[in-house]
Amino acid sequence: MTVLGLLEVLDRDGSVRHVVPVREWPLRVGRALDNDLVLDDAHTAAHHFSVAPDDQGQLQLTVGDSLNGLQFDAQRLAAGARAPVGDSPAMLVAGRTHLRLRLASHVLPPERPLGVTRVLTQDLPTLALLAVTTALVLVFGIWLESDPDNFVRALGSVSVSALTMALGWAGMWTLLSKVFTRLSHFGWHLRVLLIALLTWQVLTAGTSLLAFAFSWPWLTDFSFVIDFAILSAMLYFHLQAVEPHHPRRTLGFALASLVLGVGVSAWRNVQSSDRLGEELYMNHLFPPALRVAQPVDTAQFLQGVAALQAPLDEKSKDDAAD
Repeated sequence: MTVLGLLEVLDRDGSVRHVVPVREWPLRVGRALDNDLVLDDAHTAAHHFSVAPDDQGQLQLTVGDSLNGLQFDAQRLAAGARAPVGDSPAMLVAGRTHLRLRLASHVLPPERPLGVTRVLTQDLPTLALLAVTTALVLVFGIWLESDPDNFVRALGSVSVSALTMALGWAGMWTLLSKVFTRLSHFGWHLRVLLIALLTWQVLTAGTSLLAFAFSWPWLTDFSFVIDFAILSAMLYFHLQAVEPHHPRRTLGFALASLVLGVGVSAWRNVQSSDRLGEELYMNHLFPPALRVAQPVDTAQFLQGVAALQAPLDEKSKDDAAD
């Protein structure tokens, strides 16, 4: 017999879990055993809804004697309500069961490309290069910040801590991916982490150098914006492997996290220092040869400092009054 349509039972991640071919009308759905699709959902009625053509041949969806009704696309239908089946697949929610009704007359959407997530063995040389580069950057940073006598000890301590945190972070996202998509995507999560760490190191060093060379203290004063931007990007790409079916939602969530993080940090800075920025002065020093901005003489510098006298006196009076 000709298949008139398909009624698909959707899983929590949007994948099709079960398909019921529709070969004749009416189509009946509910918990009773005489339905075409028997639901194992305590929040659905015995005969929850049916689909059948009306006198004009238009397919109509009719809700049965249901307490909870039926979610039909964007509208909520109560018991006894009717709605025509449109020209596109209908998304239905009966109780806690998600369904999709596809008719033979509906236009089949084009094939969508696979997500960008990869397994660990794909692009393994690239992943190894990222790991080695990140390790070298970490060692160089430890060498700059440590005394020569304590370099080996600091290298061992930081390396163990960094490795533990990296594996724990990637492992947590791997577990979430396994739960929601049944695939681990460990290589993807590890790659996201390594790229984010390298990006953070490059941007942190680059902004500090530019701030020093051109006397742009605002670059490092608002460096927390860059930090939250990288964290939000990490969150977005991690979620691509956890919830690949709703990229716009994950993008909106990542952007909202960025705005919230920057806003809270700026508010905290205002509360602590009456400034939006986090640095009271630029403390990133490089070799003088990298300095591009023109130096000022002592008299001009003291003239600029004198302008700070009045607000500092006012601030001291407020602190004394408190």
